[in-house]
Amino acid sequence: MVMDNIREGVKKPWAKVLVFAIVLSFVGAGYFTSALFLGDPNAVAVINGESVSRTEFQRAYSDTRRRYGEAYSQFIKTDEQERNFRINVLQNLINSKLTLQSTEAMGMRASDDSIRKVIVEIPALQKDGAFSSELLDQALVNIGMSRSQFKQSLQTDQVLAQLTNGISKSEFVLPNELANQYEYLGQKRSGRVLDIKFSAFSNNLDISEDEILEYYDANKENYRQEEMVTLDYIELSVDELQKTIEVSDDELTAYYEENLERYKSEESKSVSHILVSSLEDASENDIKANEAKINELKRKLDSGEDFAALARSDSDDEFSAENGGDIGVVEKGSMQDTFDKAVEALINVGDISAPIKTDFGFHIIKLTELIEGEIQPIDEVKEQISQTLQKQKAEELFYQHSAILEEKSFEISDSLVEVAESINVKVKTSVEFSRTSAIGIFRNSDVLNAAFSDHVIDAQLNSAPISINDKKLLVIRINKHQPSEIQSLDLVKDKVIANKKLEQSKKLTQEFASNIKAKLKSNESVDDLISQKSLKWTDLDLVDRTSSSLPYQQLQTFFKINKTSESKVTYDSMESAQSYTLFILNKVENGKIADAEEAVKTQSEQRLSRFYSDAVYASMIEQLRNNADIIENLSNIER
Repeated sequence: MVMDNIREGVKKPWAKVLVFAIVLSFVGAGYFTSALFLGDPNAVAVINGESVSRTEFQRAYSDTRRRYGEAYSQFIKTDEQERNFRINVLQNLINSKLTLQSTEAMGMRASDDSIRKVIVEIPALQKDGAFSSELLDQALVNIGMSRSQFKQSLQTDQVLAQLTNGISKSEFVLPNELANQYEYLGQKRSGRVLDIKFSAFSNNLDISEDEILEYYDANKENYRQEEMVTLDYIELSVDELQKTIEVSDDELTAYYEENLERYKSEESKSVSHILVSSLEDASENDIKANEAKINELKRKLDSGEDFAALARSDSDDEFSAENGGDIGVVEKGSMQDTFDKAVEALINVGDISAPIKTDFGFHIIKLTELIEGEIQPIDEVKEQISQTLQKQKAEELFYQHSAILEEKSFEISDSLVEVAESINVKVKTSVEFSRTSAIGIFRNSDVLNAAFSDHVIDAQLNSAPISINDKKLLVIRINKHQPSEIQSLDLVKDKVIANKKLEQSKKLTQEFASNIKAKLKSNESVDDLISQKSLKWTDLDLVDRTSSSLPYQQLQTFFKINKTSESKVTYDSMESAQSYTLFILNKVENGKIADAEEAVKTQSEQRLSRFYSDAVYASMIEQLRNNADIIENLSNIER
């Protein structure tokens, strides 16, 4: 009910102001009070007393990196860039937590039904056109989440989406705002761009041994290797147990005979009908006349007149009227809902419905034949029955072995061999992994916490059984442990040299660009300087914001340059992961909304509405941050 009210309310123009005011009222009322950092060793931050664990950060980091795809490897090349990337992930995580805290304070919730609906409609979880619980469990194993964690994640996403969507839908754009904004959005600009790659200076750099050592000593933490583990483990799985179970022919036959109704198709119904058609645009008088006619036909039927004869003489369905109204077998869902329900209500052959209304007009329906469902032969369902019995037996065995595993892993805490033998499975060994590089079942937060716990590493004891999902348990034991340590210079020397070269080449590139800019401002030629580095200007002639003449980030920077004078050239620059770019802006032509196509006007209006929404959301986040108690533990986000 609360969410329905919110969804309805955000459609109104004042909703944005109200939502924002409510959030601020909770801030002002002291909802976000100061909290002491409790020293949680796994916390990357504490937000208003609520800890954000390292595991949460790792999951957010992995998800963000996965979304970046190949762009991550393309743009994140240095330790500094990696650290900034991690800090950005943390800041986004903090923003989400703050927003979620505010929505909880407002009583916003996502219902279990809405979450269930989202899950069952995920395309990747469909099998043969239906939701597959098995595919869900497989997916959760791959991303290292339990069902409850997945549900909580979806609830969080849904509540945050409803808040931001509510703000978005409450925004509107006035005509003068659109015209003013299009002057900017529809701009065309002319100028020149010089992209100077760092590699143009780094290739000829020689780094001395002293410089290598100095850089290494100043940046040792950047070369810290994550704590790593290799695990021995026992995996108890319903799916694996099912593969070992055989089902006899006697068991198949017994199950088939006890469950014959499962293998019987639904009965079908053959019907006839009388139609008095009524067009959509019929007048009220015509509708009343048609309704009177169908009621009169029903009266005649009730008095004993023949259905087939009346259908031939009075039905407007010419095709079925010739056959006494017969329309044959009606499958469920093949007709309109009111027609289907009327057919379903007919129980005995000869039963006649009351008049009903569909889009075609008024009907009277008669049940003419009941066709019994057919029972599938056992040979057609033998494989299906076998899988059902295998699964049942596997689940029974799983729960029996779970109890044994619980007992033996505690009793025999210094080895997994005897524990594995007690439930007839083998001890497996994982690949080496860290908290951030774990894959598959080892990404599960409970597995990670156990793998890096004092109980497993220092005491070298078996873990308690860890539930991956309802169908899988894991017991782990340390095989090899590599503590977190700063790698020696010999191991990372190539990396140190690359980072030092990048640092120096950035400095040389910026000096080179500054020299070019100074010469241009003095009206001196820069052709020789540019040719020495085999560089080339990119000339831009009245390009718009969708131009492919420049890479995206460069184009965005070019359109952010503020031209203060119509007659003067304006300079600007930007630094990316691989280069330093110099911009010269010569000319700006403002866009005119009157000249724009309708599709462009619509896109511009939508873009401006999104901009307003983003501004409101950003302002809300800023207010929440200003009034929140946030403590960051950046050492816990390092590799």
